[in-house]
This record gives sequence, structure tokens and C-alpha cells, in this order.
Amino acid sequence: MFDLRIRQSSEPNVASGVKAHFLFLRAIDDSTHIVDHNKKLILGLVWTLILHYSISMGWIQEKHEDGDKEETPKQKLLNWIRNRLPGMPISNFTSDWNDGVALGALVNSMAPGSLNDWENWSPSEALENTEKAMKSAQDLLKVAPLIAPAEMIHPEIDEMSVMTYLSQFPAVKPVPVKPKIQATVFNLEKTLLINEAKEFDLKISREGYKPKVSIRDADGQDVHLAVKKIDGDANSYKIQFTPTKIGPLHVEISATDIHTFETQSIPEANTTCQVVPVTHLLEYPKTAKVGEEIKFTVADVHEGPVEAIIVEPNGKELRMVVLEGQSDNEYQFEYKIPSVGLHSVNVFHNKIPLIGSPFPLRGKPKNAFKIWGRGIAPEGVRKNDVVGVHVECLDPDENIANANVSMEVVKENGSHLPISVGYDEENAILNFEYEPKDSPESLEVVVKVAGEKIESYKVDVSPVSSSKIRAFGPGLEGGVVNEPCVFDVEMNGESKDLSFAVEGPSKAEIACNERPDASAVLSYTPTVAGVYKVGVLADEEHIQGSPFVLRITDAIPGLKPSATRVTGIDESKIYSVGEKIQFRVDTRLCGVDLVPKVEVFDTDLNKISYGAREITPGIFEYTLLPENSVKHKIDVSVGGVSVPGAPFSIKVKEPVDSSKLRIYGPGVEGPVYSKESTRFTIDATQAGPGVVEVALADDHGEKVDLDVLDNQDGSFTVKYTAQRPGAYQLNVVFAGEEISPIAINVKPNIDVSGIRIDGLENETILIGSRLRPIINIGNLQSKSDGLKLLDEVNGKFYNIPLKINPDGTYSSDTPLLEVGEHNLQLVFDEIPVKKFVVEVKKGTNVSKCLAYGPGLEHAVVGEKAIFELDLNGAGEGAVSMEMRGPAKAESRIQDRGNGKCCVEYIARAPGEYDMAIKFGRDDQKEHVKGSPFKTLVDYKRDPSQVVVTGLDDRHYRTNQPINFVVDTSRTKNLPVNVRISQEYGQHQPVLTRSPHNPRHHTFRFLPTGSNGSIPIEIYYDGDKVGEKIVQLVPELEPQMIKILHDKKKDTLPITTYASHEGHVPFDVRDCGNVKKIEARVFGPDGKERNSHVRSTEQAGVYDVSFPTDMAGEYSVVFYLNGEEVAMKK
Repeated sequence: MFDLRIRQSSEPNVASGVKAHFLFLRAIDDSTHIVDHNKKLILGLVWTLILHYSISMGWIQEKHEDGDKEETPKQKLLNWIRNRLPGMPISNFTSDWNDGVALGALVNSMAPGSLNDWENWSPSEALENTEKAMKSAQDLLKVAPLIAPAEMIHPEIDEMSVMTYLSQFPAVKPVPVKPKIQATVFNLEKTLLINEAKEFDLKISREGYKPKVSIRDADGQDVHLAVKKIDGDANSYKIQFTPTKIGPLHVEISATDIHTFETQSIPEANTTCQVVPVTHLLEYPKTAKVGEEIKFTVADVHEGPVEAIIVEPNGKELRMVVLEGQSDNEYQFEYKIPSVGLHSVNVFHNKIPLIGSPFPLRGKPKNAFKIWGRGIAPEGVRKNDVVGVHVECLDPDENIANANVSMEVVKENGSHLPISVGYDEENAILNFEYEPKDSPESLEVVVKVAGEKIESYKVDVSPVSSSKIRAFGPGLEGGVVNEPCVFDVEMNGESKDLSFAVEGPSKAEIACNERPDASAVLSYTPTVAGVYKVGVLADEEHIQGSPFVLRITDAIPGLKPSATRVTGIDESKIYSVGEKIQFRVDTRLCGVDLVPKVEVFDTDLNKISYGAREITPGIFEYTLLPENSVKHKIDVSVGGVSVPGAPFSIKVKEPVDSSKLRIYGPGVEGPVYSKESTRFTIDATQAGPGVVEVALADDHGEKVDLDVLDNQDGSFTVKYTAQRPGAYQLNVVFAGEEISPIAINVKPNIDVSGIRIDGLENETILIGSRLRPIINIGNLQSKSDGLKLLDEVNGKFYNIPLKINPDGTYSSDTPLLEVGEHNLQLVFDEIPVKKFVVEVKKGTNVSKCLAYGPGLEHAVVGEKAIFELDLNGAGEGAVSMEMRGPAKAESRIQDRGNGKCCVEYIARAPGEYDMAIKFGRDDQKEHVKGSPFKTLVDYKRDPSQVVVTGLDDRHYRTNQPINFVVDTSRTKNLPVNVRISQEYGQHQPVLTRSPHNPRHHTFRFLPTGSNGSIPIEIYYDGDKVGEKIVQLVPELEPQMIKILHDKKKDTLPITTYASHEGHVPFDVRDCGNVKKIEARVFGPDGKERNSHVRSTEQAGVYDVSFPTDMAGEYSVVFYLNGEEVAMKK
């Protein structure tokens, strides 16, 4: 039982006061006045109530000994306000409150710190002052705004209304207000440029606070910012940010207390900026013709002037007149291009150049054409020459076909020569041609555009030349920069002094190489592209076709004409009429896929027809059947550049009869053995005059050295020794004519039939697959090169390495890395043993990938796990491995260089991992066989890592469940169990595994019986690893209940006032298993009072409440689980 003392309240009885006052009013008048809506009486009644209950209530009526009257409610309220505001001249409830200053001071006195600046308020801002004060009073003091701020400042404000409003203040308790933090923002412009980094300063008025800045764009998204404290000033900061959204940008400032972490907003420091686009120049034509007018528009100009200055090619500066455009924030100016060249357009905004300024404007000629050709050469044109004039546009934006270009050739009498015109669409060139019919005469060649003459040339026409000297070749038709331009000059029996001249964009020296056949090969190398004029003069007169006008072009990327090879032309040989002349042009190394140009001329430069075909890509074969016994010229060029050796000169004579040539002897008739000398005879006595050529080669094209002996009777003896067996071919050429090849079979001088080969056969494999043959040569002894495995693919030859095994066999482990047909041949001492054809293709066969090793199944945390990958036969691709599991695993794939890979990884956490191993190209990888693999990773078995939690309390209560956990998270996942010896008479703990962490073994144990100690044994993998002692105490200890006193009065009874609700808080947390709580309260008169037991916010703490209808001691009796608690405080 607990006693509670109730004290008598000194406050007046409100209910009795109300009753007495109403009796007084009824005595004054009859209530019918109220029924009759007597406003004056009703208002008087209301004011009386307000005066008594709102203004007088709570004030202590003091009687003066000298007999003075007690203060009126008005005097009491006024004196209370004067006491709160010492020094302020408050004398009434009307005019003294009109400017809001007194009200602000009153609110600040009740809520210190809320309106610290009231002393600085200006009476002229009465409404603002009053609104601020009344709002603070409502928010902080809960003082209702019974009148409006506008009424409060009215000069004729009702006194009673002000008193009624102010009477609320004495009844409230003062509220301390935390000091208001001020913040000042410096150097933040109201207009910001998008994507331009900005920085502003922020200063906080008080120490102990740090700023919290929020910047939001027009979409309400937060803008990333950085806050940097300024060294040397504890309250100053730099705020850095970059606006990325056009529109309003809201900056909000708050301050956070570094001790309490409370944040206080500072609305007066908030601001809004406007983010605008960067001023820029709109698109304009970068190139225009002289005389064209260009309009420039500057957009997104928000503030400040726009200026434009154009610097012309001659350096002259021209300030432009800039006017407002048709759209908002746009300015425009116009400029007429006066001359050719680069004009720099400088545009400024606020005296700062725009991004990209100065802007380029290139002036181009009004009529930009290139005119060239032999048809405008002042001299060299002869009667009946068909000469050309070529016109092309230098403006890349204009098409010559649409330029309305025309040409006239005007004779001295004013008549015009006929003109033909053609259009070269590929090179965008207009080609004009005309043919002068008279000589000598003077012509004027006029080129017009849209009928307007742009160029005029004087051309003197000479008579037809009688000279037979001719010049021809690619070097007179065109060429490529930095490549020799070669041409041929044929004297044709004349002996005149020749001179040469090259005119063009670059200086080019002419080199001359005279030939014994009365011709000369000349060359020059231009270094700049453009039109060149080559003059060939004999005794200072132009030969036919001179001057030659041609265009040199820029180099073709990758073109290497010097890499062209011409075979089959023998300039020292004399060919017969009707004899087939075959030659080949090989352009495979030229770098560019071009068809060579081949021309054949006779002595009069007449073109001779020939046959042509492309044998394989890049190799062209040509066949010429000469019909006349004259000198022939063969000119070969690639991309307009002569190939090495061109032009080729061949001599043709009457034919011989090669069918009468005889070839006989053991060296061709057999038998022939390898490494043994033999001979044969070539008899040309009946075939006529001619040179005999002989060559012997094996089936690989390897030539055999021949010893040819001239018998001085028209016959020849040929000796040779074949180094290895196989098929050989004898080729004989007589007088330039090929004799049918003779096949010679060379037999081996060693028996290789006993050699055995395993693991090598005709098959198709994927690129990268490895050859792994086993070769047994038996008892054969090598006399020279021994055993070799040769590989021929795509015209290339390789020697596949072989190694000798301990058992005397040979083997190889070589990958085939080149796509194509591999012709494999096994030879012993250069004697063929066997041939195989292995087709290597591109592709991937992931089924050939094999993964094996212990690391695919299990691993130990923190230790290296290893497995192997065999990729032989899988083809193109790469290996990738991805492990997914409880933690990231470090892995490494190491290529062993033999088609296998070693994979190592280290897992950092236990659990099941999915190991995906893929092979293939980057975008087409597939799982290898068995992938993904399930790999179990666990710790080593370590009993010391078994941890028990939940059994660390000093004691436990009987019949109350005990939950504890045995954690094996840091050791191998093995069985766990706990036991209690039977001598203690307890049930064994029940195991429950966590679904989220199976290594957490949760045990539940319900102790029974009397008090005492119970040992719990812990077992891991069958071994005991620990023991925990559980100390039991009774299930319920009612005597441990605690009454919660005031800490300063814990030895005194709890006291309260009569007629107030009594409360007794108590704590049962130390009482054990409390299932039911009851309390009975007895008053001073011994009678039981109604009581209620309620739980509090704190678990285990309760409160007994009951009425205190009289003063005295109250007793509280507690019952826990129906049992009375024997205690008294």
C-alpha cells in the first residue's frame, strides 16, 4: 500500500463565483431584456463576463491596510504590462498600441529571443509591426488573435477589445526562443548563364552553426553544389555550383546547430536567380561570294550591349551597326563582302567576346573557275590538231554543270569555229574541243559565264609539222604528286636537238635516259598538285602534240605504283612475227585495287590491240601477237603513274621452227634418282636461229641448278642433280617460244614407306586448332635434313616444329592460325613421305571447350582455387569468366600457350557461387560445357570461430524461454548441437535455423524447476567447443516493484492538490514475469476510490490514476498476478 497526500487549493471556487454573479445580475434587472434583444444590455453583460473571467480570473485580490480600494481589473492588467516592460511609457489601451512596437516588446518579454529587433521597429510601419508581433504571439504563446492587426492600429480602436486581447498574456507561461540566426549572401548575381560555374559568399551571424544550402532549378531538381569554409573566418563560406537548367533558380539558406543538429531556416536570406542561355551567334554561311550580303543574328541577349567589329583581309576594321531583331533578346547586323579572303567577325556582349569569336567568313571570287588545256596555249597548236579547253569550278559549293559556262573560238574575221562540249561527271569538268583548219592564223578563245566574258586567250595556229619525232606516255597525260611522271620520246630516224620544259605550280627537273634504240625515257617529279605544261621541242620547235597540258592530282592514299611488277617482257630478246608474247602485271603490292593501264604502240605511235585477262585478284596477263617486224613499245601505268621499267621496248623479226628442236637423254627419259647426277641433250641444229633457255623446277617451284654446256654444233648438254624425289618440270624456250614442258619423275634413294603417322589426317578444323601428330620413323637414320613437316598455305611456306620424344617418336603441338587450305607434307631427308590437306576455317565451336579441376566444385575462403580450360579446336574467340555469389571473387586467366588456360580465383566469403565460363567472340560468347558451374566456397574447419550469443545475462527466470544463437559464420558449415545433462532435469534446447543465415543456429530453452545453475554444452562437428552457465531465479518477484518519485523528493510521499487527478507511477521491470497488474486506492476517509492502471510510453512502467476529492493521505495497494505486494512508502 502506498500513501498520497492531497493539499487544499488556494484558488477561488470558480463555479460558486459564477453562481453568485448571476444572482447579482438577476437582482438588477429582468431576464426579459435578453429575450427582447436589448443589445446594450447584452453587450454590457458580455463585457462584465469578460472583465470578470478573462481579465480578473487568476489575479490575487490584495487588501491594503490603509483602507485603500483594491485595484480594478484594468489597473491590474496595466500594472502587469508595465512590470513586463519597464521603461516603456504604457498608460492606456488605445493609442499606445497603435504602432505595434509595444506589442512586439510584450511578445519578446514573454518569448525571449523571438523579436529581438523590436527596438528597431519604425512606428511608420505599424501594420507590419503588429502583424509580426501577433503572429509570433499566436505561434509561440498560443495567444489567439481576437482582433485583426488592422483594427489594432486604428486610431479609434476600442479599448475593451485591446484589453480583452492583452488579457491572454498574463495567463501564459514564458517561452524561451532560441536565438534567431541571420545569414547574408554576397556576390550572387540575379542573372546567371547556363552551364557557367558560379560562386557566391555566405556569412552566418552566429558561431556554433554551419550553413545548409539548397539550390533547386525550374523543375524542382536539386543542383549539385560545394560548400567551402573560408580560412580565417569561422562564419564565412564559399558556395560553388553550376546551373544547368534555364529558368528560375531558388536558393534557400538554413543553419544547423553543430551540437544539437537542429536546423533553423533563414527565409530572409533566400533568393531567386534567373538562369538564362549563353549569348551566341546563330548559324550563318561561312563562305560567300564577293558582293553578297550576309545577315548575322545574335540570340539570347538578356542584358547589356552587343557590338560587332569585322576585320577585313587587308586588316581594316569595320564597326557594324547592330539593331534589335524581330524576336525578343535578338540583335542583328548585316555585312556585304567587299573582297576575297578571310574576314574575321568579332562579336561582343557586355564588352566580352562571345564563345567562338572571332567567327570566320571567307569571301570567294564572284566567278571562281579554273581554265586550262592545250587549246589556250599561245603557241604549239597546229592546223588540224583537235585541242581541248577544260573548265572547272573552284567553288566546292557550286556545280560546273549548272554554272551556264560557254566558250567561243573567234577568228580574225569575226567568224567562229565549231566547238564540241562534254561533261566529265566524275571530275566535274566541262571539256570543250575545237579544230583549227587554217594556218597560220590567230584565234581568240573566249570563256563566258551567263553570257558575260570572264577570260580571253590568244592562240597562234602553226602549219602541220613535218617532223617524225613523237612523244608519248603517262607523264604527258597526267600524274600524281611526288611520283615520277615518265614519258618516251621516239626520234624515228631524225637527228635534231631536243629541249624540254615543265611549267606548273612546282619546280620539276627533267631527267633523261637515252636508249640504244634511238629513243629516250624522260621523267619529272611534281611536288604540288595542279595543271602543268610540258614542252617538247626539236630544234626549238614544238613537236606534234606539244605543249602537253595535263593535271597532276594529289596522291591516292596507300597507292605505291613502284611496287608493281611486270614479268614476261625480255627487251633483249628478238621476237618473231606471229609469235605469242605473254607478260604479266602484278599489282598486289600497290596498296590500291586498280586495273593497270597497258598500251602498245608501233613506230608511228599507232596503238596495237592485245588480249588481257585477270588471272587472280591483282595479277593481270596480257597476250600480244605482233603482225609486223618493227619495234614495239609497251607502256604500263597504274593510277596514271608509270610502273618501274616502262615503257618496254621489244624487237620483232621473222619466225623460226621450234618443232624441230630435239630433247633426249637419261635426265629426261629416266630413271632419275634424288641426289644422283644425270644429264640430257638439247639439239637445235634443225630449228633455225634462236636462243635456247632451259629451266628445271620441282612441284614447289624451287629451281634446280643446271650446268649447260654449249657443244658448238647447235646442240647443248645439260647436267643436274635433283636434291629430293618428286615431280619435276623441265621448261625450254627456243627463240622466245616456249616448248611444251617435260615432266620428270625423280625417285627417292631411301625407302620411307615404313614411317607411321598417327593423329594427322585430311580434315576441316577451326582456326587456332593445334596439330598433335605422333610420328614413328622406325630405324631410319638421317643422312641430311632428317624429318620435317612442311605447311603450304595461301602461297606461303612454313616448317612446323617437331620434337623428339623419349621413346624415339616425333610429335608436335602447333596451332594453325591462318585461314585456308593447309597442304601438309611430311618429308624425310627431303623425300616426301605423305601429304595431308587440312582446311582451316574461321568460326567458333564452344563444344570443344573443356573445363576441369577441383576449383569448379569447391574452394576455401581466402585461398587460391585452380581449374583448367582446354580450348583446342574451339576456334576464334576469347575466354571470359564471371563469378556471382555472396562476395566479389578475384580471378585470373593465364594462357599456358598450348591451347590450355589455367584459371585461378580467390573467394572472400562463403556460400554457393555461380561460375559462368564462356568462349567466343565479344558479342557472341556462349557457355562452355557444364557452365554455369555451382561452386561451394566455405571456411576451413576452425572450432575457435564458433561464437555463442544470448547467454550473457547474470540470471534468467524459470518458466521463461531463453533464446541464444550459435554462430558458425566464420568457420566451415558443419553440424552444431547443444546439450544439458540429464541430471538437471531440463528439456533439451530446440534448434531453429535462420532462413536468412543458415549458419546462425538459434536455440530455444525453457528452464523449469527451482533456482540454481544449469551448464549448457556447445558441440561443433561432434566436438565440444564451449560451455555456458545459466543462473536461474524465481519467475516472479513482486517485492522488486518500484515507485517512481521525484528524484529530489524520493524520501517524501507524493503530493498533489485536492480536486486534481492523482498519479502514482511505478516500475515492474525487475519483478519478473508479470502477467496481470491491479491497484486499489483508499482515500483519507478509508473508502476505496475508482482507479485506473495505464501503461506508459516506457515498457514496464505504469501509472495509477484516481480522483482526489478531499485533502489527506491516500493509500495505494498493488497486486501482481493477483498477489498483493507487501510494501509501503
